[in-house]
Amino acid sequence: MGLRVSVLRFLGRFFVALALITLLSGVAIWLVGTDVTAVAGQVWANADIESLNLMQVVIQRHLHFPALWDGVIVPHLLLRPTWEAITILFVFFLVLGALFLRLGRRPARPSGLRH
Repeated sequence: MGLRVSVLRFLGRFFVALALITLLSGVAIWLVGTDVTAVAGQVWANADIESLNLMQVVIQRHLHFPALWDGVIVPHLLLRPTWEAITILFVFFLVLGALFLRLGRRPARPSGLRH
């Protein structure tokens, strides 16, 4: 029970931290003057085309999950405005983190008072 709880709590904290990093990255992108209304895929390609191509290769070929790239990432993130894609990722990571933290709660201790 202890290891399971620890792993779930770690994952919860990890995803909450990832959500905050995503939010801070979005604010940084906006502060440096990037047009956050531009399509996220174009903004990423302009910033670092190699990392965009690498991400596609890793997901499609190494993870053998092309449906994730073609069916989720491209239409729901890369073809949306940058601010919207960052918001979606922030909410996704935050909810996932909260779920793991909820699952990793320690059971409540029974109180000493019984009637």
